[in-house]
Amino acid sequence: MKNSITNKDFKKVLFSSKSLHVRDLLFYYDNQQSSSGISFIVSRKCGKAVLRNKFKRRCRSLYQKLYKNHSIKSAIIVKPLEPLDNNYSWNELSRSFELFYSKLSA
Repeated sequence: MKNSITNKDFKKVLFSSKSLHVRDLLFYYDNQQSSSGISFIVSRKCGKAVLRNKFKRRCRSLYQKLYKNHSIKSAIIVKPLEPLDNNYSWNELSRSFELFYSKLSA
């Protein structure tokens, strides 16, 4: 995938990077990466496969949309802290990503 990070970068970001808790999502990020991308940690405890895949699709779409507006190069891993449900709307996810980018650029 064009926006995903490599396995090596994933391990580096997960184990030796900063994390930021925004609403009910946990973002791991590393601004020192030469390339940027997004990955996910979504366990079975978060819900059925349909909900997990829907969450990942929406996150990828938001990443593409917001990444064009921000010139921040960073590798990002997104992890939901609570189980996903059908009520987890696009607007809530969008607000979480916008808060993350505003805190990241500040």
